[in-house]
Amino acid sequence: MRRLNYDTLNIIVAVQRLRSFMIADSAIREAAGHESPSWFKSAESYYSEIPDCVMKVAGLHKNRSDFEKVLNFEVTDEMLKTNHNKLSIFEFPADDRDEYRAETGVVAVAS
Repeated sequence: MRRLNYDTLNIIVAVQRLRSFMIADSAIREAAGHESPSWFKSAESYYSEIPDCVMKVAGLHKNRSDFEKVLNFEVTDEMLKTNHNKLSIFEFPADDRDEYRAETGVVAVAS
């Protein structure tokens, strides 16, 4: 598992809220008889455009696995109310590449 931090939580919230917005917007567009964009493609595009420096601090990769983990992660009220410097008490699913370690919250160095 990876420890949650302020950047990770902000990315998760932004992507999930974008998904919610795009789904609602699509329903409105469809009701008006207009074509609606894919919420998945829009959210995936947004995720892939997050600056690499922010992704590194967040401990996330720009791959499908982490993107889906971000989409499916359950953000609780407790997380949203926790002081940002104490978010490490919460865990985010493991890094498939094992580059970001939960114990320290730092990037692992390949030997």
